[in-house]
Amino acid sequence: MNPPIELRKTRDFGQIINDSFIFFKENFKSLTISLLIITGLFLLASVISNVLTYVSMSDLYSGSFARSPGFTHYTSSYIINTLINAFIALLTQVFIHLTTVCYISVYLQKGNKQPTFDEVWGYFKYYFLRAVGSGFLIFLLLCVGFVMCFIPGIYLTPILYLIIPIIVIENSSFKYAFNKSFKLIKDNWWFTFGVLFVMGLIVGMAAGIASIPATIISVGSGFLSLKSFTMPVFIICSILRGLIMIAYALPSIAICMSYFTLSEEKEGLGLLSRIENLGKNDNTDTGLPAEEY
Repeated sequence: MNPPIELRKTRDFGQIINDSFIFFKENFKSLTISLLIITGLFLLASVISNVLTYVSMSDLYSGSFARSPGFTHYTSSYIINTLINAFIALLTQVFIHLTTVCYISVYLQKGNKQPTFDEVWGYFKYYFLRAVGSGFLIFLLLCVGFVMCFIPGIYLTPILYLIIPIIVIENSSFKYAFNKSFKLIKDNWWFTFGVLFVMGLIVGMAAGIASIPATIISVGSGFLSLKSFTMPVFIICSILRGLIMIAYALPSIAICMSYFTLSEEKEGLGLLSRIENLGKNDNTDTGLPAEEY
């Protein structure tokens, strides 16, 4: 059996990506249970919303090719369903992010041991309102940043992504987390941005691949008779996308790994903890021979 992942340690770029997948794999069952229970309603709403969006897309292309008089209605219906779908997807990702960060925080507090759902749920309830308020402020800051020539928004993204992990893991206020995120990101912006970009790209590509069959059917319905299997394909692809959304825990794990790496470089809390624990653990507990010098 592999030893549990130690969170408080410095990692390079490749180690963060690799350890994020290892952590997700080793904690898959307990983490997935927490995610399904806490975000299950949003995942279900996301599946239904995806189906409705695919249907409206199919109607739009069918009406376009048939030059239907109801084309304007199909267009407005598609736009509305797309906006609703995007909003539900955003809420789902927010809940997945907070649940994952709470899971990691409990994991850390228990000494790198898997937490139970009750423990994760307790953390989630405690930090929910604080995280929602902080999330709203983060959203406003990102909107302002992207409106200002787009580049400021890109610059703020990795900085603001660190705020929720700092709030939950350190039990801090938004003001403290905001200031510390700038402190941690100093001279490490590209490092943190790269981690977010790679993990987001991996999960985004997986979700995109799951959407390809439904998108092809939606577009093809405009000039082919595909009604016999259109709805089953829409439902299957929507369920698959809903399940893949659980993988959005990976970017959350990666940003937490980045937080621990940056914190260790600045503060060395993990190193201090290991120094304090030297000699406290009996060698028989590890199953490994004592070191020889």
